[in-house]
Amino acid sequence: MNTQSKQPVQQRAMIQILAAMAAIIPMAALAVWMLLLRNSVAGVAEFFLGPLLVGGGMIFWLLFLHIVVCRDSLQSLGFKIDGVWMDIVIGSGLGAGFLLLQAITQPMLNSLFDSRPPSMEVIQLIHSVSSDPWLLALWLGPVVWIGIAGFEELWRVFVLRRFWSVFPVTGGKWLMLLLVSVLIGTAHGYQGPAAIISIGFKSVLMGWYFMATGRTRALIVSHAVYDSVQVIMAVVEIQAAY
Repeated sequence: MNTQSKQPVQQRAMIQILAAMAAIIPMAALAVWMLLLRNSVAGVAEFFLGPLLVGGGMIFWLLFLHIVVCRDSLQSLGFKIDGVWMDIVIGSGLGAGFLLLQAITQPMLNSLFDSRPPSMEVIQLIHSVSSDPWLLALWLGPVVWIGIAGFEELWRVFVLRRFWSVFPVTGGKWLMLLLVSVLIGTAHGYQGPAAIISIGFKSVLMGWYFMATGRTRALIVSHAVYDSVQVIMAVVEIQAAY
């Protein structure tokens, strides 16, 4: 008898792959729009509402795919009840480590690729938050934690879970981890080739951490710490210059 016929339909390989593609396609469409199709500079409102609306909406979509379509548990996404404070401590340490890694590798990457100046959107964002503490608090709060770190890390572990259920052996897991890291790096192509390599490499490290521990909160904390510190440093630099 075919063993696949005994599996619940939600656990079959085709459902897992289709669920992964249902998560990948919106991310790919967003990356293509940002890189090739967008022809205007985002305003301040778009810069704040965009991540909240898109990231928040994608979080609900990923949870729907995970829980309803794939019939998987929240714990399998790395949101375990225990160890919250340990996740915060480890995540903060990982964030600091990624900042140090960025400081070490960025000069080398800049020597290999033409350095790309910050986009007009980033410059506008930094100027806006540097002059308005409420906007800075909004950015460092829900925008970073929900619209960026929460969404991107949930996306990472969801897609990994789907692919790992189809390729459960160690070699298959590593191959899928590298594939997802390439996708994440490429999705940041609008930041230039150096960013693709840097973010892709960090993604491998973060995927390895999830594979080794099965925990996601630490990844969200590390991502939020990494982005927040970079924004704060840019704000301090601008305020010192004026």
